[in-house]
Amino acid sequence: MGEMKTVVDSELAVAHLVFKVADLKSSCKFYSNLGLPPFFTEEKIAIIELRGGTHLVLLSVDEPAGKDVAESLTGQFHKRFSEQFDLMIKGKGLNELKQYRSELISRGIAAGEIPDEAVFGHYLFCIKDPDGNGITIYTSHAH
Repeated sequence: MGEMKTVVDSELAVAHLVFKVADLKSSCKFYSNLGLPPFFTEEKIAIIELRGGTHLVLLSVDEPAGKDVAESLTGQFHKRFSEQFDLMIKGKGLNELKQYRSELISRGIAAGEIPDEAVFGHYLFCIKDPDGNGITIYTSHAH
């Protein structure tokens, strides 16, 4: 057995889990039946908020991917971002994200630029793990 370490208050929380689904309406009904109805729906996307502010993003897999949606089964953006999952800082502001990004860079982690525009109210930047998996770091929306 591995050594157990004391649980600490993490710097990061999960921001979004992104799933491509075969039938968006059926998936929305399933999650609604679990007590998790979507708070945002369109023809090809539904967003469900989990406790703590984490979002489950459902994307219709049977639709051709547009310029902003990847063809892969993970991630939600195409050319600009190649994330496999998202993480969310505690802070809600752009300055807090800039500070966190600077801290990562000072630790030797290559971090992408922060785009000028927010995505659904979040500022963000992208990093990659040692295996090349893309991770997007977002500002928080949690209360």
